[in-house]
Amino acid sequence: MSHTLPTHGLPSRPAFPPLLPSCVLLLVSGTLALRPLAVTWDTNPNYSFGLLVPFVALFLLYERRASRPLPEPGAPGARLKPLLCLCFLWGLIFIGFRLAVETDPGWRPGLWGLVSLYISALLVWLWLYGGRPWLRHFLFPICFLFFCIPWPFQIEWPLVRGLMQFNTWLVAGSMQLLGISAESAGNIIRLPNCTLFVEEACSGILSLQASLMLGSLLGEIYRLKPKRRLALVGASMAFALLGNYGRTLFLSLLAYVKGEQALAHWHDTAGFSILAFTAISAWLSSLLLREKANRNAMPARPDREQYSPSAGSRTALRLALGIFAATTLAETGTQAWFGWQESRRAEYPAWAIQFPETAREIALSETTRQMLLCDFHKTAQWQDARERNWTAFWFRYKPKASNKVALGTHTPESCLPLAGMKKEDEYPAFTAKVNGFEFNVQPAKFSTRGVTAYVFWVAYSLGGTPVPDVINDAKQTFSSKIRSHLEDIRNGYRGIGAETLEIAISGPETYEAARTAYLAALNSMVAADTGTDSPPPGGAKP
Repeated sequence: MSHTLPTHGLPSRPAFPPLLPSCVLLLVSGTLALRPLAVTWDTNPNYSFGLLVPFVALFLLYERRASRPLPEPGAPGARLKPLLCLCFLWGLIFIGFRLAVETDPGWRPGLWGLVSLYISALLVWLWLYGGRPWLRHFLFPICFLFFCIPWPFQIEWPLVRGLMQFNTWLVAGSMQLLGISAESAGNIIRLPNCTLFVEEACSGILSLQASLMLGSLLGEIYRLKPKRRLALVGASMAFALLGNYGRTLFLSLLAYVKGEQALAHWHDTAGFSILAFTAISAWLSSLLLREKANRNAMPARPDREQYSPSAGSRTALRLALGIFAATTLAETGTQAWFGWQESRRAEYPAWAIQFPETAREIALSETTRQMLLCDFHKTAQWQDARERNWTAFWFRYKPKASNKVALGTHTPESCLPLAGMKKEDEYPAFTAKVNGFEFNVQPAKFSTRGVTAYVFWVAYSLGGTPVPDVINDAKQTFSSKIRSHLEDIRNGYRGIGAETLEIAISGPETYEAARTAYLAALNSMVAADTGTDSPPPGGAKP
């Protein structure tokens, strides 16, 4: 956008576009504000589409630019002193959230706080530059950025668990109608020839979230009226759930006919088919709604010569400078503080696990390993001389920001119920001293189909935040969570390395007998790390 200014006796020439400096500053600030979300986009398959959201928002802004209204006459300006106070207060809050998110990139209230602060700053900038007409006109593209934030756990986790179990029950029931013996338990489908696990990525939550974004996007592109936009979003989500049911049913039938090994070839293809089915169905629905709707006429773009800097353009530029300064200071200060603290911290010794020679490996699919975010793993099942059945999972996490997310969500309490196991009792944690190592052991009692299993879980820190504190974060209140973040910020804790060991024993009649057997086995399996661990082998399950 440009304007011309008259000169005394000289030909007029285009002035410097008043929007350009502000847009560049706000774009760089947005890159810094959204940077902490990259951990979620990279490690959580359910939000892998989040990287595309900022680019889609930019596209929508560009599309709306063609029909933007003239800046409101006498658009609000602001005095320099109040504006500096506003930027200072906004910057302090932003820096606080940025530091807290660095200690735990999976803390979703913090991520919502960061993005909400940035979006609110953009809306204030729009109001300063163009007044209410610009604020209304560009509101949707700016708020579209909310789609890149992970949903709160209080909403997402019950929904994921419910979708997995409902999908499992529905597919098992459908196969029974086809005359195939199938049984559902949690997220497990038991067939005559194999057992299938419906993983979190197969629950339908990814396609559901993507369909929500896609429906909103198509409604904006075709400028549907609000009620028709809601109808399009609802239809898109219904198509996603229907497609996910069809995918799970297809893979289950394939496993029944050709065996579990056939899933490796078709698993990803079936997943992409859901996205294609949902996208095409949503697009056709948008065309149908567009034809039946009275199209919203796009306001004609005013002539280029009518544009001139609004009364608030200078103030808006000052605000953009303040936002840029605050986000830059927050990012550089965060990296400098945590980097300095990490350079002073000692690491703890690592250990390795050696299962009995009679143990057999439990294969983990590529999808499962991606969800666990582990760097190395060992799994085993075996039966001892007393006919007690053992199941063990050992994971090692190299120091990285995503570890706190994995250690806070992949615990026996959250994972075993998905396998159809019910928690019956919880016992006091205790410290086990094993071959020079001290382990904080968290025991519990689970049951499934009349079988009782005593589960012992160890989380061992290789440096940084003590892992038991990470695990207990999920049980903390909001105020205690804030205190925990402040303590982590003071100590510069982030990117911890850790090892976890989960052992389930079925057969002992009492907890005391199970604990005695566990401690004896632990002493024979744990030893100092010799550096011989190798990356985990591959595997595949739906």
